Amino acid sequence: MKKAAIYARKSKLTEKGDSIDNQIKLCIGYLANIGIDDYIIYKDEGFSGKNTDRPKFLEMLKGAREKKFDLLICYKLDRISRNVADFSTLVSELELLGISFISVNEQFDTSNAMGRAMMLICSVFSQLERETISVRVRDNMYALAEKGNWLGGEIPMGFKSERVSFTDEGGKERSYCILSPVEHELKIIQEIYSLYLELGSLSKVEKYLLTHNIKTRRGKDWSKNTLSYILSNPAYVKADNSIIKHFKNKGLSVRGTPNGINGILIYNKKIGKNGGYRNVEDWLYVISHHEGIIDSKKWLSTQKQLAANRSKAPNIGTSHSALLSGLIRCAKCESYMRVAYGQFNAKIDKKRFYYMCSLKHNSGKTRCANRNINGLDLDAAAIEKLKELSINKDLLIKYVENYKQNLLNSDANKEIQAITNSITQNKAMISNLITNVSMTSEQTTAKIFMDRITELTKENTMLQEKLTTLKEKLSKEENKTVNYDNLIAKLKHITDFVDSCDIDEKRKLISSVINKVFADGDTGNITLQLKG
Repeated sequence: MKKAAIYARKSKLTEKGDSIDNQIKLCIGYLANIGIDDYIIYKDEGFSGKNTDRPKFLEMLKGAREKKFDLLICYKLDRISRNVADFSTLVSELELLGISFISVNEQFDTSNAMGRAMMLICSVFSQLERETISVRVRDNMYALAEKGNWLGGEIPMGFKSERVSFTDEGGKERSYCILSPVEHELKIIQEIYSLYLELGSLSKVEKYLLTHNIKTRRGKDWSKNTLSYILSNPAYVKADNSIIKHFKNKGLSVRGTPNGINGILIYNKKIGKNGGYRNVEDWLYVISHHEGIIDSKKWLSTQKQLAANRSKAPNIGTSHSALLSGLIRCAKCESYMRVAYGQFNAKIDKKRFYYMCSLKHNSGKTRCANRNINGLDLDAAAIEKLKELSINKDLLIKYVENYKQNLLNSDANKEIQAITNSITQNKAMISNLITNVSMTSEQTTAKIFMDRITELTKENTMLQEKLTTLKEKLSKEENKTVNYDNLIAKLKHITDFVDSCDIDEKRKLISSVINKVFADGDTGNITLQLKG
């Protein structure tokens, strides 16, 4: 007796018509007509057909591979997928597994060649429909961008998103989002611009902010990268003709009329949600609704100073002598330790070097006071520690057993997976809701969709922050299944060869087994954190 799998999908949770229950009822009726009353039901509600990243669809596919059913039936082809490649791949895999596919509405059956061909043709039109909707959504987004509306994403520090409502010519209520000021944050931004022009370097501004314990919006310490982004962001400038000329000289254009009041937003920077950045020439610069806070003369002077500093910045990021560069952390504050060079030493024919806490250096010793550590001494001590571990095999196994037991007792990995799944599902629902917004002209319905998008976006933001915290917690646990023999073999390899190889080979050997090194300059104690 054959067993069937019924798959049903609905994009919108509230949509009428071909509801989940109706789809299932029609499939059951079709199966009864061909003498099949044994079936499994898989249903996804609230998921788009643009891809197959749906929980019940994936469960159904797993069931097919485990031969839990003999045929797959759905109400319509586009319930499976609107993507031709996904649909074709599924049909091919089902054929290899010996599983037939039936579509009730189109009356197609893959048990014959004509049925397979007609289904692929129909799936082409399903994808065309989806891509047409996608183009419409993109065009609508561009139209909103051209008006300087805020379309979402990471809000610049100093602003928040605010919805504005209005009545159009047809008497319908409409709304859009703009940036509105957060005054206490904007004061910090203004101070950063003034400090940079006064002090002349990102390092000095960073030091000032660290010394005075001035934090970012998220309560983090400022970094030079974050400061550079703030200082080059046109969202803060009061755009006038001189600003337009500045961008024009760079081969860029700005949409909108400059008035010396409003700031500039940049759109079309990224390729998709998870893609990289587009070429700068493809970015869309638009004069926005929000007011800038930095006058054009000051902003342009800042850009000039940034460019000058970039051109003369020394290349001090790589050490050719330090073995532990990139691995070593301050035992007191856990900041990275940087390499600092002293006077030339004729005996060793090179400059002495030291490991220095970066937070201590950047804050002028106000945030950390860990003493500098002689680099040669610390490198030698780390190697001796590794040699000691390789010799004392029983001690090493004891350490690794304790680590593995602690890891097994942790539920962090399961929680990370659960949060990741929730974020993925929310993104799928957001994508579907955006499609629905583009297809409705009813303002009340559109507002319901937009409110739901806002809720899901906020939820994903909180989930992402929690996910980041959990991943940071597990960053010390890179190798979650420990291979004792492999680790011991690597340590033995270091013991045999580390004294005879060159600096680059030593660095590779050490980084192959060490995750981090924590050093205390006051006590001289060092702690090695091995990979796994």
